[in-house]
Amino acid sequence: MSPDTEQLQSHAEFYLCLARAFLTPDSDDAWIGLREALADDLDELGEMLGHEIAGDIADYRAAMAAIPDHAILLQTYSGLFLAPPRRVSINAGSYLDGALNGGSVLAMEDAFRRGGLERSEDFRDLSDHVSLQLEFVASRYLARMEGVEAGSSAEEFLHTFAAHWLPPFIADLERGATPNPWLHLARLLHVAVARDARPAPETLSAAQLRRLSALDKARHDRTVSGVTDEDMAIIERRLRENGLAVDHLSIPPELRDEARGLSRRVPPSPRRGSRLG
Repeated sequence: MSPDTEQLQSHAEFYLCLARAFLTPDSDDAWIGLREALADDLDELGEMLGHEIAGDIADYRAAMAAIPDHAILLQTYSGLFLAPPRRVSINAGSYLDGALNGGSVLAMEDAFRRGGLERSEDFRDLSDHVSLQLEFVASRYLARMEGVEAGSSAEEFLHTFAAHWLPPFIADLERGATPNPWLHLARLLHVAVARDARPAPETLSAAQLRRLSALDKARHDRTVSGVTDEDMAIIERRLRENGLAVDHLSIPPELRDEARGLSRRVPPSPRRGSRLG
C-alpha cells in the first residue's frame, strides 16, 4: 500500500470510528466498543494522521472509566441527545439553520447524491445527524482511494458543514452533565476538522475574469504583431544580467536547430487500428 493510499484509508477509518461513536449506544457491542476499543483506535489513527489529540483521548478514557455500566452510558447519551429537553442537538444542521430540517439538510442530501450515495432505509433520522455526516466524509476518502471520487471532496464537505456546527455543538456539550465522553470526542473531532477542512476551488470574480480577458487580449496582440526590436533588446539585456548566452538571438528561430546541427524528425503515420487520427 502506497503512503498516499494508507493516509486516505486512515482518514476514512478515523471518521468512521467517530461516526459510529455518535450513534445511540443501544447494544452490548456499542458499549464494548466505546469502553474498550475506541480510544486505542483513535490514538493510533490520530498519530498516523498527525492530529494532536492525545489529551482529548486521555480525557475520553477518564470519562468512560467513570461510567460503571451500559445502562448508565445509555442514560447519559439519552440525557444529552434524545430525552426532552435535550441539551445537545445530534442533528447538527440546527446549529447552521436555527431549526430542524432546514436548508442545510437539503444541501447535505444534495452532496450525498452527487457523491453517488443514498441513505440506508433503516436509518430513521435526518440527513444532518452527526454520524451520517461523518460516515459520508469517510466514504469520500475511500472513494478517492479507489479512484472513483465524484461530487464534493471530504475536505470540502467538512469546510462547508462540520467546521461551522462544531463550535456551538461543543459549547452545548460543555454545559451537559459529567462524565461526558462525547464532549471529548467532539473536541478531538474539532482538531481533525481544523486540519482537514478545505474550501472548494473559488469561483473567479467578475474583476478576475476581466483581468484574464485583458491578459488573453494582450497575448493575442503580441502573437499577431510578433516580437519587436524593443522586445529583443529587453530579452538580450535580461539574459546578459543573468550571465546567460545571447549569441543565439541573432539567428532566426526557424534556423536555430539547423545551426546547432539538429534536424527535425517527421512523426510516423498512425498504425492501422490505433486510436490516433
